[in-house]
Amino acid sequence: MKIAVSARGDHFHMSLDMMLRAPVRRVWHVITDYADIRRLNPAVKRATVIRRDGLTLLRMHIRSCVLFICFPVTQTEAMTARRHLRVRGVIIPQLSSFRSGYSQWRLQAVAGGTKARFEATFTPSFYIPPLIGPWMIRRKLHDEMRKTASRLTAWVDAKTPYKASGR
Repeated sequence: MKIAVSARGDHFHMSLDMMLRAPVRRVWHVITDYADIRRLNPAVKRATVIRRDGLTLLRMHIRSCVLFICFPVTQTEAMTARRHLRVRGVIIPQLSSFRSGYSQWRLQAVAGGTKARFEATFTPSFYIPPLIGPWMIRRKLHDEMRKTASRLTAWVDAKTPYKASGR
């Protein structure tokens, strides 16, 4: 597993590369179970699928804490998917706490399982103190990515067959 998080001003980028011992379709069902995304991403406190008609609108309510300061963040993304190979979300700024951003999962079938790559960039619309803020956010994002990778691995490696909620 490889995790990278970087910041340039108030623009953040993160990536995760990992191997999963599960077929692509199983991994796909886990990462597209938007109604239960909390199970995958520890930062999400509530997720709502607003629309699902070719273009899925997903609203996530996140409680973000850095040191002793916690604040609510809303992230609404327009989700698109291509077969079982790619899932992309584009942040809708008018409905989010971000000026811009996107997230993307790319899946590839390989011998013994699935190679998964997650990438995301975002620019928050809230104030980040310039000296220590980016460092703290990078550290927090790295920890969240590690937890997400661990949860994804546990979910797809579960002995019982995966059942997507609401499908």
